[in-house]
Amino acid sequence: MKTRGSLALLTGMFLLLAACTSTSEPDPGLPLSGALAGVWVYESESDGGAKVYTRAPALVGDRSGFEFGEHGGLKVRTAGWCGTPITWSNLEGIWHQVDGRVLEIRHAGRGAPREYQLEIISLSPRRLTCRLRNDDGS
Repeated sequence: MKTRGSLALLTGMFLLLAACTSTSEPDPGLPLSGALAGVWVYESESDGGAKVYTRAPALVGDRSGFEFGEHGGLKVRTAGWCGTPITWSNLEGIWHQVDGRVLEIRHAGRGAPREYQLEIISLSPRRLTCRLRNDDGS
C-alpha cells in the first residue's frame, strides 16, 4: 500500500515539474491559441530579421503590434501616412495556425486586404519572436 502512495506522489511531482517547465520552442503538434492569445507590442528586430514582440496589456500609441484572440480574432496595429504625420490604425482580421510554427494572417489594409504568414521562432509567456514568410515559404 505504501508503494502505491509513493508512486502516486512521485508521479504527481513529475507532472507538476513538467507543467512548470517552459520551452521557448512551440510544439509543432499543439495549437498555439492559448499561449498566443493576448496583446503583443513590437520591441525590436533581431540580426536575422526576425521581429521581437513583448506581451502588453493593450495596443499602444506609436508601436505596431498584434492582438490575437483565442478563437481566431485579430487586431493589427500598424502605421501609415498620407503626408505627415504618421497615423496609427488598428485593423480587424483573422488568424489561424497552418502548422506548429506557422500562422496565416488576414486583415484589412489601407486600400486593400492583406494576407501573409508569420513563422513563430520562439514563444514564451512574455516574448514572441516571429518572421514574415514570403509567398515561396522562405
